[in-house]
Amino acid sequence: MSEESDSLRTSPSVASLSENELPPPPEPPGYVCSLTEDLVTKAREELQEKPEWRLRDVQALRDMVRKEYPNLSTSLDDAFLLRFLRARKFDYDRALQLLVNYHSCRRSWPEVFNNLKPSALKDVLASGFLTVLPHTDPRGCHVVCIRPVLPPWV
Repeated sequence: MSEESDSLRTSPSVASLSENELPPPPEPPGYVCSLTEDLVTKAREELQEKPEWRLRDVQALRDMVRKEYPNLSTSLDDAFLLRFLRARKFDYDRALQLLVNYHSCRRSWPEVFNNLKPSALKDVLASGFLTVLPHTDPRGCHVVCIRPVLPPWV
């Protein structure tokens, strides 16, 4: 067999690994901040998010996931993990717990999360349980109201 055909059968990276070693997982795509200057300021003040520390914080959460939940099948890309950090004001432990709870909910209610379409929510919206107010708040944000509906037997 020629040397050329050997090089076509195995890539150099796989050939250099022993039988029991696996290649490291591919690095997730890098985060590119798309926040306006006003939102960067707001994130700094309200969430303690510092642009110069953002990637370090995301990497810390990624490392925690790999260490504490190695079998959790989740995205580890920067933008995805950043959502959980922002939701918990960059508290690593609380962000990790939120990520775990998120996946727990997705597993518990696949009918809600798989193939979700607006038509699936039509009955909920028609019931008045969830409604969007017609006017925005002073900052221009839409306001969603949730009105629990008591069952008829109560």
